[in-house]
Amino acid sequence: MSARRSLIGPGEAWAVITALSYTTVNVLLRAAAVEIDPWLGSMLRQVPVALLAWGALLWVDRSAIQPSSPRFLGWGVLGALVLSGFISFVLGNVLFFGALATGGLGVAAAGAQGAVVVAGALGGYLLHERPSRRAWAGITMVVVGLYFIATAQGAPGGAWLLGLLFAVGAGASYAVSNLVTRTVQRRRAALWVTLAANCLGGLGVLLVIQLVRGGGNPVAGADAGQLGIVLLAGCVNALALIGIAQSLRHISVAASSSIQTATVIFSFLAAILVFGEYATWPMVVGVTAVAGGILVANLRRREVATPPAAGS
Repeated sequence: MSARRSLIGPGEAWAVITALSYTTVNVLLRAAAVEIDPWLGSMLRQVPVALLAWGALLWVDRSAIQPSSPRFLGWGVLGALVLSGFISFVLGNVLFFGALATGGLGVAAAGAQGAVVVAGALGGYLLHERPSRRAWAGITMVVVGLYFIATAQGAPGGAWLLGLLFAVGAGASYAVSNLVTRTVQRRRAALWVTLAANCLGGLGVLLVIQLVRGGGNPVAGADAGQLGIVLLAGCVNALALIGIAQSLRHISVAASSSIQTATVIFSFLAAILVFGEYATWPMVVGVTAVAGGILVANLRRREVATPPAAGS
């Protein structure tokens, strides 16, 4: 198979789809976050993803969870994926709901995308995918941009600062989960078993928590309208998670996370157009720096060959 030079490959395309999907999710969750309980919201957001993942797994790749099959990933790998789901869908999503409710869409989006630093560093040292100097320059620009975006939200205060801390914690959780997903995808393409195991660690734990909190009713006291908004966000979130998994089949965590940082730009545009937020000069500087960092980090692509569809 001959090598070819590609500026935008399937990994980059899936990462862009992920960014657009997460922007839509952010807008929907922002509309509901003030009213809905973060634990309930995190659980409902996960339902469409779990139905899709487990339905597809049982339909097309059931052997991946059968110990007698040569395609079985192993209990250790499955356990790691379940833990990854807990970190992302329980810790990460609950923190992100808190960030949206206390800090707003701008603070939540900027803080969570700070995970690009964590993903790039951990991906480089743990997965031996060291970013190039050009990539590090782009990541540095992204960090500077995120700083300006964060400070543009207003003077530090109780709720604002708490929201920013929640967002950073959520972003770090997502970054760790992405690293585990990347490790599994490097061994064998296993999209549906990856998502299904993640959902087991996420939705399964959240369901138990809500059953205990609601006295046997996991949606006790919930408003029907808010439930509908969060469930719709969950449907879009399913597309975003597929985008992440597919992206990580072709490109590194650092590259995928850098592209997904465009969610910050899209979210701020949505914040202005949908929620009436103002575009102050620090925000404009920050968005420009983030966009430039994404471009620099992904401007030069190495020669690649189309990867084999292993396990598909």
